[in-house]
Amino acid sequence: HPYIYKVTFATANESSALVIRPFSEKGTLKDLIYKAKPKDPFLKKYCNPKKIQGLELQQIKTYGRQILEVLKFLHEKGFPYGHLHSANVMLDGDTCKLLDLENSLLGLPSFYRSYFSQFRKIN
Repeated sequence: HPYIYKVTFATANESSALVIRPFSEKGTLKDLIYKAKPKDPFLKKYCNPKKIQGLELQQIKTYGRQILEVLKFLHEKGFPYGHLHSANVMLDGDTCKLLDLENSLLGLPSFYRSYFSQFRKIN
């Protein structure tokens, strides 16, 4: 799918898994929002709230449409994707591409599990 970031190499065994993807100079959507460079340390990139900037309306429309299209594609294929957040959306030019699709296959809990597990029943 054009909105899924490619994997260069992947392997797994009984106790671990390894997935390698190409490095992106633009970084993730989170990097764009925080005006951060992908190679900078985590605390330097994301712990200064004064650097946070919003996205332009056209960017929101474009990225939002692309993310919804790939989520629809995954849903139609019966593939769960519970790890959607700005750090799992890679920027490739003006295109958004999802990362970490393998998390559900590896049995990792959803990013939002702690939020919705507090409800006894969700319709």
